[in-house]
Amino acid sequence: MNWLKGPSSLLSRQLLFLGLPLVVLWGFSAFSSYISAMNAATQAFDRMLLASTRTVAERLVVRNGRLQADVPWVVLDSFERNMDDRLYYKVVDTEGRVISGYDSLPDIPGGTPRSELYPALAWFWHTRWRGQGMRVACLLQPVNEGGINGMARIYVAETLQSRREMAANLLASSLWTQGGLVILTLILSGWLLRRVLRPLRRLSAHLARRQPGDLSALPALLPWSETRPLMSAFNRYLERLRHLIARQARFSADASHQLKTPLTVLKTQVAVALASQDPQVWRQSLEAMSGTLDGTVQLTERLLQLASLKRREPGSQAFTRIDLVALAQACCFSRLTQARSRHIDLGYEGETSPVWIDGEELLLAEMCANLLDNALKYTPTGGTVTVRVVCQTPQALLEVEDSGPGIDEHQTQQALTPFRRLEQGSMQPGAGLGLALVNDIARWHRTRPELLHGETLGGLLVRVRLVSREKRGP
Repeated sequence: MNWLKGPSSLLSRQLLFLGLPLVVLWGFSAFSSYISAMNAATQAFDRMLLASTRTVAERLVVRNGRLQADVPWVVLDSFERNMDDRLYYKVVDTEGRVISGYDSLPDIPGGTPRSELYPALAWFWHTRWRGQGMRVACLLQPVNEGGINGMARIYVAETLQSRREMAANLLASSLWTQGGLVILTLILSGWLLRRVLRPLRRLSAHLARRQPGDLSALPALLPWSETRPLMSAFNRYLERLRHLIARQARFSADASHQLKTPLTVLKTQVAVALASQDPQVWRQSLEAMSGTLDGTVQLTERLLQLASLKRREPGSQAFTRIDLVALAQACCFSRLTQARSRHIDLGYEGETSPVWIDGEELLLAEMCANLLDNALKYTPTGGTVTVRVVCQTPQALLEVEDSGPGIDEHQTQQALTPFRRLEQGSMQPGAGLGLALVNDIARWHRTRPELLHGETLGGLLVRVRLVSREKRGP
């Protein structure tokens, strides 16, 4: 089937897939027309043959007790259609003797069916005689006079030249008519395709002239209603791509700005250490550099995670079953040392049996870790941080509440935006990425974080609603 894949242009494919069936149909129609023309010619000339046999039958007479046929040649000549065909006849009396005409003219073959087209007892068949194709008609004529009773047989044979010429003329007329129709159809279809493709060529020229960074919507150069969904979808894609590139550019600019500060601090600390000869200053500088590097590493990791999430569509990977209770408790254990260092009461409340959800475990663990880091950072020394898992089928709630300053309601959107820090936390180190990363991970799981006022501890309550399964083990 490689020949079906050969033509690369639409015009070639159209001519192939449209022209080939039309040509086959043309040939089939021509064959059918030829058969129909031959049948029509046969019927027309058979009527003439039957008329000839009847004319000869009318010339039968009984003389002296014998049947005779008085058939002048002028009678037969009156039935000639042209000079190309010849008529031959034979008359057989009631006793089977040839009384007139050509004795060697073939008799009716056995098994030849009688014609149902005429009321007369007539038979028609094809044969060859004297090296020529013949159409023969046989008519039974009853005789009942002069003591002779029986059936006389009259044979009239005609050559086939006129029939074939008539059929050929009908076939030629059909071929010319249908062939012209096929050619006209192909020409019109090719012209229509070129006309249809003209707007596509204009669109191609428009795209070729565009600047590389031009992501504006495409103009309505395609006038057909069938292409409007395609153009609308492509323009929506360009809009999403434009927003993505703008967001990435803004993210890159903000990230470079955020990384510049710790690198500048690190360079200053190195310069201080190199300018001093005091080992104590060296140690202090190295400790300060270690803290700066730790913060820079944490900032870089969160930047990479945030950039990775922004490149992916929500739910683009298959989720697995996760026990949210075990995940939250493990996250609490991992932050116990950090909480104790500031005398913060870190604890877990809520469900104790497994609560199963669908999600990506690494991302959910990172989300929970960021929520705890944010709560521990802004909770004052001696405060309280509580992690909860509440099952409300078909939802599971992950909550982290602290006794810190909280967030005003009008600042919740700003808190979820990367590199946007609030006044309440301006004295704390950081780049404003913790809640932004939580927001992106939640969106990736087709949900969103809720920043609320904690009724129990009086600080910030962050709640994330996740889809849960039945409350039992797998």
